[in-house]
Amino acid sequence: MNLTGNFDKLNRGKDGQNTDASNPKDTQEIENYSTTGHVRNLCFLQADGKRLFLNYAYLVSGEYSPEANTIKLVYTTHEITLKGRNLEGLFETLMAHVPRQIVAVDKRYEGTKEESEIVVYDVIVKDLSL
Repeated sequence: MNLTGNFDKLNRGKDGQNTDASNPKDTQEIENYSTTGHVRNLCFLQADGKRLFLNYAYLVSGEYSPEANTIKLVYTTHEITLKGRNLEGLFETLMAHVPRQIVAVDKRYEGTKEESEIVVYDVIVKDLSL
């Protein structure tokens, strides 16, 4: 079978009808892949509900300051500053690209967290492209 025949098979749905994207009734506003990819992103969730995800591939550097209890992450397009307590463990896992999401907790809930627990109080996002 030639290549055209192979692509024709791919363009046919379960019912054998052509699902060519040029047909307006077959197009969808949102189309998803059938499986997730292997890209590693880190999502920052601020206390006010704002979310931002950035790809680990664009993480240039990270700096942990124990005196100030901060972690500064420099991406190619953004600079993220995390403020909190017990952040050394978080810094170690960030170096290994492990965290998927970092959620900032409102500082008024400090008493509900264990003393040894990693807590992020503030996520400061600075857009470097502006």
